[in-house]
Amino acid sequence: MRKPILILSIAAAILLPTACSYDDSNIWDAVNSIENRVETLEKASTQTNTNIKTLQSLLEAAQNNISITSIEKTEGGYTLKFSDGTNATISTTTGGVATPEISIKKDEDGQYYWTINGEWLTVDGEKVKATGVDGANAIAPQIRINTSDNCWEISTDGGETWESTGVSAKNESGESLFKKVDTTNPDYVEFTLADGTKFSVKHFNGETPLFSIENAEGIQVIRQGESKTYKVETSNVASYTIGKPDGWRVSFDDNNLTVKAPAEDNKYAEQEGTIDITVISTKGSSMIVRMPVATFERRVLTFEDADAKFPAYTLDYCSKTIKTWSDLIDNKQYGGPMLYGDSGYGMDEPYYWYDKGNTELKHSISEAYGSYCYWNGGHAISNYASTELADGNSAHQLAVYGTSGHNGSANFAIHDGYRDNSDYKKDAALPILEFGDGKEHIVESMWVMNTLYAMNCYINGNGLTAKIGPDDWVKLVATGYNLSGEKVGEIYFYTCNGPDNIVRDWTKWDLSSLGKVAKIEFNILGTSDNGYGFSQPAYFAYDDVTVQI
Repeated sequence: MRKPILILSIAAAILLPTACSYDDSNIWDAVNSIENRVETLEKASTQTNTNIKTLQSLLEAAQNNISITSIEKTEGGYTLKFSDGTNATISTTTGGVATPEISIKKDEDGQYYWTINGEWLTVDGEKVKATGVDGANAIAPQIRINTSDNCWEISTDGGETWESTGVSAKNESGESLFKKVDTTNPDYVEFTLADGTKFSVKHFNGETPLFSIENAEGIQVIRQGESKTYKVETSNVASYTIGKPDGWRVSFDDNNLTVKAPAEDNKYAEQEGTIDITVISTKGSSMIVRMPVATFERRVLTFEDADAKFPAYTLDYCSKTIKTWSDLIDNKQYGGPMLYGDSGYGMDEPYYWYDKGNTELKHSISEAYGSYCYWNGGHAISNYASTELADGNSAHQLAVYGTSGHNGSANFAIHDGYRDNSDYKKDAALPILEFGDGKEHIVESMWVMNTLYAMNCYINGNGLTAKIGPDDWVKLVATGYNLSGEKVGEIYFYTCNGPDNIVRDWTKWDLSSLGKVAKIEFNILGTSDNGYGFSQPAYFAYDDVTVQI
């Protein structure tokens, strides 16, 4: 942080009369020392994160019967190639920087879990999996150095939130995650971690078979009715069998593996799964190569600025240019210019957003009586959060009850709007999420939570509604429609069901049973009625919407 000041001092020194002798070597030594320190810490962080990912890859290889086909010693570690066509690198140095002791340990269930500094790494009291069934629910943690205190921090949610490990990144002798790599046995490679933990992975040799699929890292997305061919490196293969998801076709000929996804009209086919290829050598050794496949990509609408892919656009009515999700957060929760216009009574154009290039979900606030206004119903982007029930009123309508979005995220969306059988709301337009690409997709789920306004009224009531009684409930209704505008399904979620069953944590709402939809309409219904219809605040918060694209 001192570098700009040092450079300014040097510039001032240059302006001194040339007859003066000025030795600036100490200043430049300090500058170079800071730069070298930063470079060393950044390198240590990168190497450690690479080792963590490699460790998980090795565990998955051991679990899935994948072999190491080659291992090459490099100046700073090793380069590995696996029989499924993937590659990995190992760094055996930390550059003299102390690092947290990241490792793994097998639990009683036979699965490996992450440890840090000798203790289980946990999230919400649960151990964090390093492996799972076909990798399901497995996480590779990330670490970084907090430059303010030079302490290592760790994240288990892809870098959204970080916690201190209590380990200082001092320039002192530090051990790499990998302490030793033993390649002396022809049948397997043995790895020893810094804490002494040992495990091994099969090593291809003349007796074992080789079946290495090129360019097949991660889930292979093959659209319905389409096919893709992969080159395969083989050796010592006497026979093979292929297992595949229902509806998929897989053939192997002349070192080419061809995979064809099921046709769109095949309603009984599996849209995702794993191709399992079991190969046997002439001497009876066997191995299994697994290739996960799907007819879709799974994308998530997070409302986080780092994930914004949409092109910039302008809300002309308020002269606001939108480049990130945070740009869509109104400066005042009620009566702000983005949701209510400069007059506070609506706009000629709608407040809207479009997750273009990602989930393709799109939303515009509803129109009523020739004007667009948030009180007509809509989904507003927000980062307001509070647990102060005393503030649970319409002036804080964009606040979620809590401290953040789902999983500690900054941003989320707030739904406002309902329709019931009362004279006041029987014809009200409902907020809609639709797909801007004009296609039908499956919305798998979203995470939902009560707002501060709703929570206060559920618990305490207000001048417009009584608090929730033993027989009272409030539920969200999601109705799906196809491209023809026909209703294809409906699903419910209770935000409260009596005073003892009020949603107080972010909860996953499974929407997949709606199937493929062009749009989803959201309503809020409940038993509370003050004589003018539903009387509870018609709000809920949602975040992290998962879509199959």
